[in-house]
Amino acid sequence: MSNEPRIMDIIRARHSVRSYRDEPIDGGTMAALLMVVDECVRQSGLDIQIVPDNPEVFRLVARVGFVRGATTHIAFVTDGRTQDEAVGYWGQRLVLAAQALGLNTCWVAFIARKKSHARVPAGKTLRIGIAVGHGQTQGSPRSTKSIAELSAVECDETPEWFALAMEAAQLAPTAMNNQHFRITLRADGQTVSAQATKNGAWDAIDLGIVKRNFEEAANEAGADWRWE
Repeated sequence: MSNEPRIMDIIRARHSVRSYRDEPIDGGTMAALLMVVDECVRQSGLDIQIVPDNPEVFRLVARVGFVRGATTHIAFVTDGRTQDEAVGYWGQRLVLAAQALGLNTCWVAFIARKKSHARVPAGKTLRIGIAVGHGQTQGSPRSTKSIAELSAVECDETPEWFALAMEAAQLAPTAMNNQHFRITLRADGQTVSAQATKNGAWDAIDLGIVKRNFEEAANEAGADWRWE
């Protein structure tokens, strides 16, 4: 039996899904996902809401694809872009939890915000959403940049845990599949720096997503490491 951390199985199996079946999320699964949402809200302070029975939020043909058939979304209500990295980091926690529960997901930047049933106080905005449900398929892998393009190692050898965590980072979803990030292992072999290489509208969210994938894999590998 493989000793590989289970999180890598989840990360490798998870792909963005844009077409969903007309099948509701059962009560037990929804309750389990809500528990993770509550945990993320407590730890992050973010306004995160699961919004069911709201298919019209996806009825927007965006310039980059669209979602079909989904009725449930996770909404992130923020002051704007100031919380973007945290949104990505905690949102990816929910994406991985949903995958583990047998659900499919897709980060959705281009949604019909005015049609969302999320509670959005004055002065706030629905920054981004995540479609959640039962996919028509499990999605498919996409092309990625090489780990060599996405990382740098300043110590003499690349530790196994860093290579594994970089695979997780490489598989993280990013807007337009741009992968505008770089992760560096410092000379001490423990300190890790993660930075966005551009400052586009979604790059900070993407960085948070990438950091979550990296962190989950590194921690389950039992690595002795820390963020810079």
